[in-house]
Amino acid sequence: MRPIDQFLRSVQESFAENRATNWGRVGLAIAVLVAIVVVTSALIRRRRRRRARADQIQAVLARAGLSNDDFGDLTRIAAVGEVPVLDVMTRLAPFEHASARWMADEAPTIRPEPSSRFERVRRLRRALGFSPLSAHLWLLSTRELATDDSVSAGGVHGHVSEVNEASFAVEWPVMAAFAQGDDIALTIDRPDDARYLSRVQVLQSEVVPALTTASGARPSVRRTFLSHDESPERQQDREFIRARISAPIKIQVIDAPAAAGEARAAAAAPAPAAAPVMGTTVDVSAGGLSLNLPAWPTRAVVRGSHVRCWFTLDRQATFEGLVAVVVDARAVAVPRPGMQSLRLAFTALPDADRDRLATAVARHQGGPPVATSGRG
Repeated sequence: MRPIDQFLRSVQESFAENRATNWGRVGLAIAVLVAIVVVTSALIRRRRRRRARADQIQAVLARAGLSNDDFGDLTRIAAVGEVPVLDVMTRLAPFEHASARWMADEAPTIRPEPSSRFERVRRLRRALGFSPLSAHLWLLSTRELATDDSVSAGGVHGHVSEVNEASFAVEWPVMAAFAQGDDIALTIDRPDDARYLSRVQVLQSEVVPALTTASGARPSVRRTFLSHDESPERQQDREFIRARISAPIKIQVIDAPAAAGEARAAAAAPAPAAAPVMGTTVDVSAGGLSLNLPAWPTRAVVRGSHVRCWFTLDRQATFEGLVAVVVDARAVAVPRPGMQSLRLAFTALPDADRDRLATAVARHQGGPPVATSGRG
């Protein structure tokens, strides 16, 4: 090969080698740059999330009026419960489960010391808005009970008179046979929610003597202090969840059971339809509702009557002419004399209307499932 050919070939090979090397380096540089961008973006997003969580935490602390010491307790509660501290501060279920674990090392007592974990959790509960528990929310712990809640055990009825994070007190008729150390099955009745079965221990039992005050006389009662149950058993006795909703409602009686003396006359000449009457709903479910309304001008609405209902729960839930049967009717003294309280059960309700009702109730309730198994 001529010298000139050798020279040209070496130059060509050099250029080819340089081109291959440059492209490889360019590709490697691009890969490194992409990796740097990805890692940097992830770090920035993580920092923003941390900053957003920190801002949320500070907002909750400020709104609740909590101190740095309180936040220290919340942090420890979250660590023991193995949940994020923001969840403990803003969600009831994580707060209950984590705080129960944090207090588990302290023995139940009648009235805790102010500096105890029991009292610190009670203060956090109130500050964070977890007490009092809304009437229609599920009971997660007996620590959520409120004074005057209705309870029963062994066929004896009583009411809650005191609650703290370590124990709660129930007042019974004085003849109730509950002694210190007894394990009892306690039934808790929450009319807007469900019935609960709780297993508790009697920490102390005492007789409170009769008392006469300026507001009247109070009979002698038996007061028992009971340990808490962190997982009461919910015994839903309604097919559908019911929520308290106050809204205008119009009803019209379609037909009513005839009294014995009216049966023959009613058969001969059907009574004209009654005029519609306006009232106010008390609670609503996909299975029925209860309401208060003025007593009928000529006669009160009676149990067994069939009515049509018109009501609006919100902008997405207006119902017209739903047919229902009156399953309970009674006179009440509130909100003013001359009022009736009715409980209605819907009959032959189309599936579409029932689904819309259940969805609307869930929106207002903002809690557990729309429907559960059980008796209606």
